[in-house]
Amino acid sequence: MASVMIWCAVKYIVGIGLAIGFGFNPLEIILLSIGGGMLGVLVYLYLWALILKIFYRFFPKKPKPVKFKFLTRKLVVFIRKYEVWGIAFLTPLLLTPPLGTILAASIEPNKWRIKVIMLLSFSFWTLLILGLKFIFNINIGT
Repeated sequence: MASVMIWCAVKYIVGIGLAIGFGFNPLEIILLSIGGGMLGVLVYLYLWALILKIFYRFFPKKPKPVKFKFLTRKLVVFIRKYEVWGIAFLTPLLLTPPLGTILAASIEPNKWRIKVIMLLSFSFWTLLILGLKFIFNINIGT
């Protein structure tokens, strides 16, 4: 159970795959995967704030020119267009909870809003993946 939660906190799609593969019942899969994802969001949200506070104490911010590459420019356009909702939507599958949380924290100062939106995103993806598993009767385990 702990391994599923840790994997969901670090790489969500691997964690939910493990939960399904280990043969947990649907309620356990929902609780473990959403709980693990949100555990990761909480840890990274507050840990990142602490890291930035310490970093800026020793290295104050200095303005420097920013060079945008093609993918960086596309990511910036996506973030400006969809804000935290877009980041939260991509976090479970394409991004990882640490990266998604750090991106969301960089554009949204309200931590409660980040937590609620991430919870909705993890819930959506968990229910969608679990629903597809039952609709198509996919057996990952033995």
